[in-house]
Amino acid sequence: MSRDPLDDLLQNWRPEGRLPVRFQAEVWERVAGRSREAVPAPRLSRGAWFLFVAAVLHAVLLATGQASRWEKKRWAELKAEYFQQIDPQALAAAQRRP
Repeated sequence: MSRDPLDDLLQNWRPEGRLPVRFQAEVWERVAGRSREAVPAPRLSRGAWFLFVAAVLHAVLLATGQASRWEKKRWAELKAEYFQQIDPQALAAAQRRP
């Protein structure tokens, strides 16, 4: 196994100078102070609320309109099928169509 010559150098290296006496304690006090600060809840502005409500209303109206169209189409199909069942001439005409 080959050793890198920098390994010994890095193991023996010590930084020069010293940290202030209460450096570590002050760092942890700042961390604790910041973690105690209340994080404000995100709030939407009036414009954002307006856009949100408008988008929801638009989606509801589109869904309602589409459901109404599907319902009208289905009722027309059911009505046609019903009259074909009770009217033999309409039934015969429907059966002749491809």
